[in-house]
Amino acid sequence: PLQCDIAPQRQIADVVIDSSSFNKARGDSYQLTLAMKSKASIALAMPAVELTLTDAQDQPVLRRVLLPADMGAPSELPARGEWSTAVSVVVTTGGARVAGYRLLAFYP
Repeated sequence: PLQCDIAPQRQIADVVIDSSSFNKARGDSYQLTLAMKSKASIALAMPAVELTLTDAQDQPVLRRVLLPADMGAPSELPARGEWSTAVSVVVTTGGARVAGYRLLAFYP
């Protein structure tokens, strides 16, 4: 017999970051919260998330990739389902001032 693994589909166009927040906790620690939704009628592979911190001119100060395991996410996003989390992120920007952030869901 063949030894095959069938993984969930990757359809990033059907994954939406529905809401998010990024707030300072204390020191270099921040709290990232996000909610992801699937528009697909089938279960999809859980994507990674790229967190980009920006300065007052919207220029990147720091980028960090959060894999599903880093966020405590399941391996699949259910069909038309939603998943949310709150993750503690430690950030060292070398003195650069953080004014904003962007999130991007993607498959590595």
